[in-house]
Amino acid sequence: MIVVWSLKEGIACSKLPLEVSHDFHPDHPLEFCLGKKDGNESYKLCSGCGDLFSDQSLYYKCKDCEIFLDLGCAILNNTKTSWYAEEKLHYSHAHFLRRCKPGPDARGSCLMCELPLTPSAVSYGCSQCYLFAHERCLDLPREIQHPVHQAHPLTRLDFTHTCGGGKVCDACGLHVEGAPLSCLECSFYLHLRCADSLLRGLVHKSHQHKLFYLANNAKLRFKNGCRVCMRDDDGSYGDYLYHCVECGWRSHFKCLEIPESVVNKSYHIHPLVCKIFLSEDDSLEYCDVCETMVHAGHHAYCCEECGFLSHIECILHEEMPSPLYLKDLYSHLGEKLTRPADHDDKCETKELENKLVVIDVTHTHVLRSRYVTASQKGCWICYRYIHGRLWKCETCRFEAHDNCIKLSQQSRYRFHLNHPLTLLPSYPAGFTNMRCDTCKEKIDYFNLFCRICDFIICTKCAVSVKMRLGELQRGQKFIRYEEGKFCLKGGHDLVQVMVSSSYMVACTLCDDRLCNGNIVSCPDCEEIYHSQCIELWRRYRALENHPLHYNHILYMIKRKTGSKCTACKPDIDISKYVFFCSTCSLSFHFKCIQAVGISTRIKTHKHCLYNFLSDDSSRPCTICNKPCGASFYACDICNVCAHEECIGFPTYVKNQRHQHIVNLKKIYAPKICSICGLDTKFSGHKYQYTCDDCKDVFHTNCIMSMVEREAATEEEQISDLSNMLKDMDESDEEDSDSS
Repeated sequence: MIVVWSLKEGIACSKLPLEVSHDFHPDHPLEFCLGKKDGNESYKLCSGCGDLFSDQSLYYKCKDCEIFLDLGCAILNNTKTSWYAEEKLHYSHAHFLRRCKPGPDARGSCLMCELPLTPSAVSYGCSQCYLFAHERCLDLPREIQHPVHQAHPLTRLDFTHTCGGGKVCDACGLHVEGAPLSCLECSFYLHLRCADSLLRGLVHKSHQHKLFYLANNAKLRFKNGCRVCMRDDDGSYGDYLYHCVECGWRSHFKCLEIPESVVNKSYHIHPLVCKIFLSEDDSLEYCDVCETMVHAGHHAYCCEECGFLSHIECILHEEMPSPLYLKDLYSHLGEKLTRPADHDDKCETKELENKLVVIDVTHTHVLRSRYVTASQKGCWICYRYIHGRLWKCETCRFEAHDNCIKLSQQSRYRFHLNHPLTLLPSYPAGFTNMRCDTCKEKIDYFNLFCRICDFIICTKCAVSVKMRLGELQRGQKFIRYEEGKFCLKGGHDLVQVMVSSSYMVACTLCDDRLCNGNIVSCPDCEEIYHSQCIELWRRYRALENHPLHYNHILYMIKRKTGSKCTACKPDIDISKYVFFCSTCSLSFHFKCIQAVGISTRIKTHKHCLYNFLSDDSSRPCTICNKPCGASFYACDICNVCAHEECIGFPTYVKNQRHQHIVNLKKIYAPKICSICGLDTKFSGHKYQYTCDDCKDVFHTNCIMSMVEREAATEEEQISDLSNMLKDMDESDEEDSDSS
C-alpha cells in the first residue's frame, strides 16, 4: 500500500495503480514512480501529451524503454498515439532539443523570439536546462541589416559565442541568452527584443539619434555624467535614463522633460499620464499602439479612465517609424536572408574572407600563421610551449599550436568515439560548475564538449589523453612526455612510446629498425626516433671537424632529391635527413656520421693532401673504407687517404695540375681560371683554389679533376712531394716568425 502524498486533484495516492498499459506502448507496462526529493531537479517528457514535467512529481515509467507518462496522461483510460518527440541540434543551444510543450511549470522566454512561454506552446526544449524555442521560431532568419548599426549586418549567434559569462546587450546592459544579434567585427550585441524596440526609439530634440529607455538600477551603468545637465548620477534623479546605442550619449529621464500628461487623439481620446507601469499578478500587457510588450517597472503613458496603455516613444513620435517592426526588416531583406543551419562541422573555426578565425569568450580571434623556433608563451588552448608553426591573433596576444587549432574541427576521438566533440572557449552558458571528466578540474576555458551526452574534457587533458590512448602512428603506445626534446620537422614536443614488434618502423634519422627501448615520437609530424639519435642531433646540428669531413662544417638538413651518402655510397637514396657540406656538395648518412664518432677534439686538418698516382689497392679510403685504387689523395704526415669524390675540396692540395700548393679561399672579385680560362663566377662556388706563390686562381673542379691528367712517374711524384714538404716547412717558419 502506497500512502505518501496526496494529489492536487484530491485523489488519494493509495488508489493509484502500480502499473498501467496503453496502446501506444503495448510491449511493456508502465510502472508507478515516486518523485525524487534530492534537490537535483530534472525534467521528463510525457509521451502522451508532450509536456515536460519535473521528476520530483509522481509519474509512470517503462523500465525497459525511455518512455514516461505524467500522472494526468497515465490515469486516462487509454492513450492510443504517442507524442511526436523529434530531436534535433539547433545553433541556439548546446544540447539536443526535443519537440515538446513547456507544461505547467512554464517560465522564461523563447530562445529565439524572446517572448514569454505558455504551457501549451509547441516548442523544442532542453530537458536538462528547461530552455525552449518555439517551433515556429526555429527558422527565423539569421542575418539582418539594422539601422542602429549600418556598418555591418547583425547575425544571430550560435551557442559557442555565449559560453562562459556570456555577452552583455549594448542596448539594455543585461546579459544576452539564446541566440542574440551581433556584429562580431565590432563586438556589438543586442537582444532581439532590444533590436525590435530600437526601431521605435525616442526621437528627441536634444540628440540626433534615436534614444533607448533604460530602467532597473540604470545608475550602476551610468558613465561620464548626463549630457543634458552635465552632472554625474548621484541617485537623486532616479534609476531611469535614455541612452544612444550608436554613440553612447546618455541623459537622465527627468532631464529630457518628457510631458507628464498628453492628449493625442490620433491614438486615444482621453488624456494620457506618464507614470511607472506596474503589472498585476505578473500578467503581460501590450502597447495599444505598436502591439508589442510593455515591461513592468518602465515609464509608460496610461489612461486613468479606460486602461489604455502605450510606450512613451509611440505617443511622442511625430512620424510613424519605418520599418516599424523587426519582422518588417526581415521582409525587406528578400533573397539576402540566410537560412538557419544546425551547428556545422566547423562551427568554431571558419574561413571568413580567406582568414582563419577562432571563437573565444572575449572576442573572435582572426589568426595568421607564423613560424617560431621557440616561444616563451604557452598555447592558449593546451597551455604547452609552442615550437614550430603557430597561429597568432592579429589584434591580441592569443597564440595556439597548429594542431590545437585543428581541434576546432568537430570530430570523433578515440577517447569519445560515440559522438563528435565541439571545441568551446569556456563552459556552456548556464553550466557554471562543469568539471573536466578526466582531471575533475573546473572548466573555465577551452574544452571539448559533447552536445549529445554532456561529456566534457579540458583541452590540456584532451591533448594528453589523445597521445596516451595512441593517437600517434599505428603500433605505438604512449608512455610519458619527454621534457626538453623536440622533433626535427616542426619543433613539437616529443613523447616516449613503446613500439609493437608486429609493426616494422625505422628511425627517421638513422634508418635502423626501432624495437622496444628508449624511443620517442612526434604526434604532430608522425616522425619517430631513437632517443639517442634525437639527443645527438640536438647537440650536433652543425658538425665541425668531423673525421669524415674535417675541412668544412656539416649541417643537418632535409635530404635533396638523389642524395647519396659519400661514406657508404648506397644504391638507394638517403631517406629523410642528411649531414651536408654546402662547399663540397657532399652528403652523409646520419648513421655513418654516428658510426665514425663525433669529437670536437679533432682540429682542422691543416696538412696538405697530395694526389698519389699508384695502383695501391691495399690502402682503404678513410671516408668510405673501400680500396683507394690507382689515384687518391693522402696526407703523408697523418696517413689520411681518400678518393677524390670522397674528400671533397680540402683546404690545402698539391697535384700535377700546378707546381705549388694551392689553398681554398673565398673569392669575391671575378677571376680567370688558369686551367680552363673561364671566369670563376660561372663555377657556382664562392670558394676557389689560389696559389700564394704565383697568384693563379683555379676552379675547384678544375684543380681536383682526374680527367685528362697525365700519369706521373714514381721519381716525379717523389720530387714533387719533396718540394711540397719544403714549401710547407717554409710556410710554418713564416707563421712562427709573424707570431
